[in-house]
Amino acid sequence: MASALPAETEIETDERPVIYVTGFEPFPPHAVNASQRAVERLRETGIGEELGASLVVEVMKVEYDYVSKVIPKRWKELRPKLVVHVGVSSQVCTLTLEQVSHNCGYNRKDNCNSVPHREVCVQGGEDMLQSEIRMDLVTCAINRDTNLKLSSAKSTDAGRYLCDFIYYTSLKQDKSRVAFIHVPVLEKSSAEDTAAAIGAAIKCMYRQVAERDNKVAEGECVVNGAQG
Repeated sequence: MASALPAETEIETDERPVIYVTGFEPFPPHAVNASQRAVERLRETGIGEELGASLVVEVMKVEYDYVSKVIPKRWKELRPKLVVHVGVSSQVCTLTLEQVSHNCGYNRKDNCNSVPHREVCVQGGEDMLQSEIRMDLVTCAINRDTNLKLSSAKSTDAGRYLCDFIYYTSLKQDKSRVAFIHVPVLEKSSAEDTAAAIGAAIKCMYRQVAERDNKVAEGECVVNGAQG
């Protein structure tokens, strides 16, 4: 099973594009974190093979300092095609797709009883960052899929805790290929049903990112051809 790894750990991948997915370890009041259980079951959905990608799953510590160190390191070593962070919320009953992250207001203590310096994710960073992935389109795709037992909704408030914090940290790396998903507690949706819905969301997100990357590549070819 996937587990939280020390910050210095390196993850090996093959030559395929990388889809990097994270969940979180337990934190009060969640003795079991539904995000961890769901992402650990993602391989069973076959989403990596279906998209021709290397699926890398990691469970993160619920610690601001850990996230701020590990996430930039993973971006550098994995060079991911798509990054999807997943967290649990007792307030949601759907697969909730977050469009926006925030830089300030992190006053809730983590599992180490700590908060970020000045309660900020990135010193001097923008107040908000928005993913360029169209979460409304992903939500519609999920809600049209009659095979899924979990519906979806879009949100613009990721909560000012580690979920919001990890999202902002990744969006600072590349806004074009990052998403955050809140999932219900296990009492509202099983790990299997949640994993299936996450897999469907990843499929839609990946295609958005691939289409954008192809357009950028085609544009670069045109420019280089004109210069030649």
